[in-house]
This record gives sequence, C-alpha cells and structure tokens, in this order.
Amino acid sequence: MIYFICKNACRIAAKILFRYETIGVGRTPSQGPFLLMSNHVSNADPILLGVTCPRNVRYMAKAELFRAPLLGRVMPHLRAFPIERGKGERKALKDAIKVVRGGDPLLIFPEGSRSPDGSLRPGSRLVAMVAAQANAPCLPAYIEGSYEAWPKRHVLPRFGKVHIWYGEPFPLPEKAEDMSTKEHYQRCADLIMERIDDLRKQSLAERSL
Repeated sequence: MIYFICKNACRIAAKILFRYETIGVGRTPSQGPFLLMSNHVSNADPILLGVTCPRNVRYMAKAELFRAPLLGRVMPHLRAFPIERGKGERKALKDAIKVVRGGDPLLIFPEGSRSPDGSLRPGSRLVAMVAAQANAPCLPAYIEGSYEAWPKRHVLPRFGKVHIWYGEPFPLPEKAEDMSTKEHYQRCADLIMERIDDLRKQSLAERSL
C-alpha cells in the first residue's frame, strides 16, 4: 500500500515538474525478471524510471538513506535494499542477484554512479557481473533531459522536459572458452552501454527531424 501511494504521488509530481514522455515503454517484459539498465545523470532518474516502468521494480539505494530518521522507515516499503560503499558493496551485489533470480525486476545503473556532466560513462564490470549471474534479460533505457532538470550538486529540481526511451530486451552473451571472467564481464558491460548509447543516438536522430 505504501509503495502504491508513493509511486502514484511521485508520478504526479514528476509529470508536473518534468513533463516526462516515454518512448517504447511497451517493450517492457510483462512477466518474469529483468534488469532495467539506464544512464544515470540526476537524482530524478530512479523516480522517473520507477513511475514510467509498467512493472514494480526493486531498487538498490545508498545505505545512508536507510539510516535517515524518517526516510529510513519508508525505504523498505519502496522495494529498495541498501548498498554500502566499500566492503559492503559486494554483499549488496550478491543481494541484487538474489532479487532477480527470485523473479523480481531490478533497476540498476550500469555506470555505477551519476555522470558529473550528463554524458555516458563506461559500464561497471561489477554491475555487469550482477546482470550476467542473474541470468535474466536486460531492458535498456535512456533518459534525456533529467540532467538539465536536476543536475548533480543541485539540492532542488527545476521545471524541465524529460524523455525516457525504452529499448528492446536482450540477453547477455555467454562466456567464451578463451575469455577470462574479467574479460567476459567487461564485454557484458560494454554491450549494455552500447545498447543505451543506441537509444541516445535514436533520440538525437528524432530530435533533428
């Protein structure tokens, strides 16, 4: 109930603030687990993806949010689980694999952290490890406009126009016999970012028409 209320409240607020539009959201798998993989340039990104994705997704969130006096009580009801930077990071990644193997969709940002300037950054091998071991399709997404609406180091958002592009789900390749595990995860990370970049190029092409 708390998740339902928060999701709909955030949907209304995001529509007013960001006037968001979705393209290709019908490509979202209607059942079964998947990993929603998107670029990350703004605090608004988890909210925008959460309210536009037809499925109720799970989230990885900074552990500090769970220790906040009021927000900490709400976070578990928002289908989020904590990730500790440093020593606790690998445990959180293992928890993420369990979430997907348990049948839930999971939102995860393959760059690992927010981009400081709005551009795409290389994918993280650790995130690719989660996707590869979870053995579920990846659903790529590209958010355009949220950096301008709520850039890093800005406390409050401002009015803007945001587009969220959803791509086709795709499987990650299996590890080749002549490839090390590290090389395999890097190959997966590169492929994930390529699919997100394809959506970025698509958005640029349609804007130029």
